[in-house]
Amino acid sequence: MELYINGTIYIEREQFATAMLVDDEYIKAVGGRELYNKYKDEAEVIDLKGTTVIPGLNDAHLHFLMTAEYLEMLKLTDVTSMQELIERSRNYIKEKKYTEEDFLYTEGWNQNYFTDIQKIPDRTDLDKISTTIPIAMVRVDRHIMSLNSKAIEQLNITKYSFPKNGGEVKKDANGEPTGVLTEGAIDLVRPFLPESSREEKKKLLNQAMKLANSYGLTSMHVNDAKDDKIEDTLSLYQELEAEKKLSLRFYHQIWFNDDAYMQPFFDKGYKLGQGSLYNQIGPVKLFSDGTLGARTAALREAYSDDPGNYGVETKTQEQLNHEVQVAVDNDFQVIIHGIGDKGVERILDAFDYALAGKPNDLRLGINHIQITGKDLLERVIDKGYLTYVQPIFLNDDIPILYERVGGTRAHESYAFETLREAGVHQSLSTDAPIVTFNPWANLYCAVTRKRLDEQAGYAFLPEEAMDIFAAIDAYTYESAYASFEENIKGRIKPGYLADFVLLDRNIFTCEPHELKEVQVLSTIVGGKEVFRRENNNEINRK
Repeated sequence: MELYINGTIYIEREQFATAMLVDDEYIKAVGGRELYNKYKDEAEVIDLKGTTVIPGLNDAHLHFLMTAEYLEMLKLTDVTSMQELIERSRNYIKEKKYTEEDFLYTEGWNQNYFTDIQKIPDRTDLDKISTTIPIAMVRVDRHIMSLNSKAIEQLNITKYSFPKNGGEVKKDANGEPTGVLTEGAIDLVRPFLPESSREEKKKLLNQAMKLANSYGLTSMHVNDAKDDKIEDTLSLYQELEAEKKLSLRFYHQIWFNDDAYMQPFFDKGYKLGQGSLYNQIGPVKLFSDGTLGARTAALREAYSDDPGNYGVETKTQEQLNHEVQVAVDNDFQVIIHGIGDKGVERILDAFDYALAGKPNDLRLGINHIQITGKDLLERVIDKGYLTYVQPIFLNDDIPILYERVGGTRAHESYAFETLREAGVHQSLSTDAPIVTFNPWANLYCAVTRKRLDEQAGYAFLPEEAMDIFAAIDAYTYESAYASFEENIKGRIKPGYLADFVLLDRNIFTCEPHELKEVQVLSTIVGGKEVFRRENNNEINRK
C-alpha cells in the first residue's frame, strides 16, 4: 500500500483532502492526518509536500491511432501560406529521398491561416510540389482532402467518381476532378492510401501513450475502429494489453461511415461495455455534417460568407434515423458528430425518433455541438442528451466565426456553460489530431474563452466560460459518466480506480493564463506510476 500525505487532493468542487491510501489498483481511503496515524507502519509513506493532486484526465473523444501516426508525418499545422506549404513539402520529399514508388500522405493544413491566398489546395497547387510522386494532403479537420494529378491518376478518381456517403468530388469547368474531395468522398480513396504495418502502429501507439501520460491523461474515448477495419484496429489495442504495455484505459467509439458494416458488427456479438478496465467497447459513432472551417457544417440558413451554401448533410434524415434505431435496438450508446445548427437538429430528430419518448438510459450524445440556437439547446436539456465539447476549437474558430455565420448565430453558439448549468452531462475532449491533445491547452480555452496566444486578448462570450472546478470535472467525472464508469473513475474516492495526477502548481488558485503552462510531475494509473517528470524532487518517499 502507498499512503500519500500532506497533499492538496481534489475531491469535488471546493472540497480537498490532504491524504489518501492506495491499495493495489484502487483508492482505499481518503482523508487527513488520521490516515497517517492508522497506516504509517504498514504502508509506504509518500510526502506530497503540498502538491496538488487531481483525478486522471480523460479525453472523451479523439482519434488516438491517427494521432500517433500524425506525430510522425510532415507537419503542416503551422503553415501560413500556400507557398510555404509547397516549399516545405518539396524539402520533405528531398530530405526523405522519396521516389516515384513512394506516396506522400500528410495532414494539418488550414487555408484560413494562409496569408498569400486563402484557397483550398487543388491539383494545380500540389503539382508544384511534384508531378511524379502521388500526394494526398488532408485539411486539419480531416473533412477535405487535396490530391495532385499523379494521385488522382493512381487512385482512379475520374469525372464519374461518385461518393456513396455524402460529400463531393470537386470538378472543374470541363467536369474533370480538381483534386479536392470533401466529406464522404474521401472514403473513395482511403482504402488505397499507404498504411503503416501492425508493428509500426503498435510502436507509434506506445510513443503516443507516453506523451499522453506526460500530459496527465489516464483514460481516453478513442475513435479509431472504423467500418471494415474495426476488428483489425481493436486487436492492436488488445495485443498491447496482452503484452502489458497499456498505460491508458481505452473506451472504443465504433465509427460507421458505411452502415453496411453496422449489422454485421452486432451479429458478431459485440456488446456495449464488453472488455476489460483497459479496453472496452463503447458507442456507435456517426456523422451528421462536416466542419465550420471547411464550410461543410450543415446550417439552417446559408453561410454568411458563401450565399447558397448550407453545408453538407452526410446522410439523409431517414438514414440517420435508421442507423440510430439499429444501434439503440442493439442496446448501444450512440455519439454523433454535429457542428452546424442543422447538423445538430438532425441528430436531435434521430435521437427522438429512436428513443420514442423513452428516457436516455443509453446516454446518447452529441459531439461538438457548436452552432446552436436556443431551441436546440432547450431540446438537449429537456431530453438529457450528453454533449462532448472541445473548447480548444475556439482557437481556430474565433477568427472565422463571424464571417461564417454572422453575429446573431455566433452569439448563440459554443454555449457550453449554458448547457452545464442546466444539468447536461458534458465532457471535454480534443478530437486530436484535429488539434493537440494536450488537455492543459483545452482547459485554458474552456476557462478563458480565448485563443491560445491571447493571454490578455479577446474572450468569446466570456459568460460561457467554465470555472476551473467545472472544467476539471468535465475532464474527469463527466468523461467517466459518458462511459458508464462514474462509480469507479473520475473522482478520488474510496473504491475508485487509483488513476490520478500530481501537478506542479495549484490549478484551483493560479491565474487562468497559467493553465496552458501546467506541468505534470507524476501520472498514476491503477496505482502504478506511468510517468515521472525528470528532476522531479517535489515528492518525498519516507
